[in-house]
Amino acid sequence: MATITFLWHLHQPGYRTADGTAHAPWVALHAGGAYTTLARALIETGAQGHVLNLVPTLLEQMEAYRDGRVHDRIIDALCCPAPELSGDDILTLLQWGFYVSRRQLDRYPRFADLAARREAMEDPARSRALFGRGDLRDLQVLFILAQAGEQAWLDEQLAPLAAQGSNFDASDHKIAAAWLYAQPTRILGLWRHLADQDGIEISTSPFAHPIMPLLIDTTITGESWAPDPAPAVPSFTHPKDARHQLDLALELMTSRGFAPKGCWPPEGSVSRAALQVYGDAGIRWLVTDEGILARSLERNLRENGRFPVELTHPWRLDDRGPVLFFRDRELSDRIGFVYGRWEDEERAAKDLANHLEAAAARMDDDGAIVLALDGENPWLHYPNGGAVFLRGLIAEIEASPRLHPATLSSLTGRLTPQQLPRLHPGSWIGGTFGTWIGHPEKSQGWRILGEVRELIGDTHPLPPSMVLAEGSDWFWWLGDDNPTPLASLYDRIFRHHLSDACVQAGITPPESLERPIKVSIYPIDVPVSANWPAPVFDGRITSYFEWSLARWVELSSDEILRRMGIWSDGSLLYLVIEGERDVRDLLRTRTLTIHLTDPRGAASERTLDASASGGALPAAVGRVAEAAMEWDGTPGWRLGLEIGTRYFPQDSVFALNPFEVDEEM
Repeated sequence: MATITFLWHLHQPGYRTADGTAHAPWVALHAGGAYTTLARALIETGAQGHVLNLVPTLLEQMEAYRDGRVHDRIIDALCCPAPELSGDDILTLLQWGFYVSRRQLDRYPRFADLAARREAMEDPARSRALFGRGDLRDLQVLFILAQAGEQAWLDEQLAPLAAQGSNFDASDHKIAAAWLYAQPTRILGLWRHLADQDGIEISTSPFAHPIMPLLIDTTITGESWAPDPAPAVPSFTHPKDARHQLDLALELMTSRGFAPKGCWPPEGSVSRAALQVYGDAGIRWLVTDEGILARSLERNLRENGRFPVELTHPWRLDDRGPVLFFRDRELSDRIGFVYGRWEDEERAAKDLANHLEAAAARMDDDGAIVLALDGENPWLHYPNGGAVFLRGLIAEIEASPRLHPATLSSLTGRLTPQQLPRLHPGSWIGGTFGTWIGHPEKSQGWRILGEVRELIGDTHPLPPSMVLAEGSDWFWWLGDDNPTPLASLYDRIFRHHLSDACVQAGITPPESLERPIKVSIYPIDVPVSANWPAPVFDGRITSYFEWSLARWVELSSDEILRRMGIWSDGSLLYLVIEGERDVRDLLRTRTLTIHLTDPRGAASERTLDASASGGALPAAVGRVAEAAMEWDGTPGWRLGLEIGTRYFPQDSVFALNPFEVDEEM
């Protein structure tokens, strides 16, 4: 008989800033939707062998909605009667009311029609005039129904609205709004019920879901990327912060009547030092990804179709450390990323049960299969909201003579862990920390985090907003790997937390917090010539030919910097910058900084003032500013200019694309 465990990770970052404002609505919106779908399936089937991993930032924010301690303008715009919506409310509704999956949208033809109308309009402000009160009310109700998932057709309050589908009146909207307001209280009650259900375990993660190995010491990236070279990353070494994050989580969970014995390390991120933090806090077990086990054992666990028997055993790095379980990535990803594309949820449940049966036939009797994944986002993509799949899967496992569900705490007391020779430091994504550090934007986030952290000093406890700023999500959305239209918003929330942390610590927030980290990318072709003569660095354009090879770009039409010329000889990058007047006058009371970042995140900069001249690399300031920077001529470098507190191009950087202009002989 094979043991089966499911770990459902339930997580949201700290969207609520110190002023009580929630800048994104997902905690409240998913309370009666994805969270309730999972909870009801587990409760109504009496399921066993399931672990709910509640992240404290989700739990605490849900309580804030329940208790009325949060101001959420998006929820307010959804629940305000349509005739009373202000112009800003309408714009908010049109900006947020279409953030749904294709599955959610297609369940309601009227919703799809409204989305098509909104998509056809490029300017949200103009769209506002094309949506009448009836359109806006329909949008409000349909967005709530779409987020509700199966509750839309099962809940006695919502089912008539879902069947109606359009042309809602004021009383319909009042019902939907009241239902939405009630959901935080209801889901908190369901989680409390599950904590008392036999065969269900509640676990947690460090408070704000930080990447613990990086909090402890970002130089761990060198070991994580090995044998490949690691990107250059900012220094951040605060092991006390890591322990503080875990202590806060355990304190909050205990105060709510939960007694977690294990953790999902945020993003499955582990290291030897992080394990010690968990072990010192009394954590008995952790779950991470099979890729970490493969890298730790230095072999492919699935080579030539081989069954990964190593995954079915618990492991331990040190005799007194937490027991390590490694999730089956293939089976976990079937739930998270595959079955949501199937049209028959019952067939998907049977398919996963068949895979589990096949694995059980090849396992040792004392083996265990662990499936661990996001317990929220998958259901948004399932045709029936995921509940049919969940109930079907639970029934299939219960009927199987080979599959025995069990919690992870029960397994730690029953199974003997094998000894792990070493632990590869990394996360569930590629076995490194690349999703959170190394990209120029992600590393800039760590630089700013470190700057504020150093200003705060070593006093503990940390300011509450500093704890929130150390969460993983802000770095997830930076860079190019997880694109979202909301990336600039998440950047602002991150910097808002850091500014709040400074206020809480009694210090002045640094000016760097005013500049966006998430920037638009403007590609710029850089002419490269080994034959063209280098410029004369004298602060003026001495002849037409001096900069005639350069690629010229407009910086602004109404700002102090107007345009820039750029070219390279293959080892140096040459820049000329023109201002609204003599650049020497512009720099009497401020400086001009040239920021250059290589593809691996290593940053260099050059600062010029009114007297700039000479140095290791040539530069001059006069009518124009001229400067040289080291550049190896490879693509992927980023360039930005800063004068005073203004950045050029605004909220953007130039991506340098070299092209050879010398003719081949």
